[in-house]
Amino acid sequence: KVNVPDEPVFIFSDGKKLYRVFLNLISNTLKYSLTNSRIYIDLIIEIDEKGPSPFETFGKATAVIKNIANYEMNFSEDEILERFVRGDKARSDEGSGLGLAIAKNFTQICGGEFDITVDGDLFKVKLVFDTVE
Repeated sequence: KVNVPDEPVFIFSDGKKLYRVFLNLISNTLKYSLTNSRIYIDLIIEIDEKGPSPFETFGKATAVIKNIANYEMNFSEDEILERFVRGDKARSDEGSGLGLAIAKNFTQICGGEFDITVDGDLFKVKLVFDTVE
């Protein structure tokens, strides 16, 4: 279930790295969601005052991706962000455990904030970027 504004939202960033962030996050969400459950992707815009320059920030764009996991999430937010750590320790057939670490690193390189929340079986990733005109 995707909820995004009708109007385009602009941030000043590296498009290739940001593409990889969303690719990793959405791929993980599709792979590890509980069967027949929904995945939510929201883009929330908070507008502040405009600056005089077109590259001066004037608000925040917050992307939230959340799902219910198809396995017990018995790890902390910090643990899952470590390189080579997999959320489902029983899984050994695919993935390197680098996806979330790369997503966090690339988000920060692109000037954004990266946050993960684990609440029971709910897995939520929040990315926050300054918007530009």
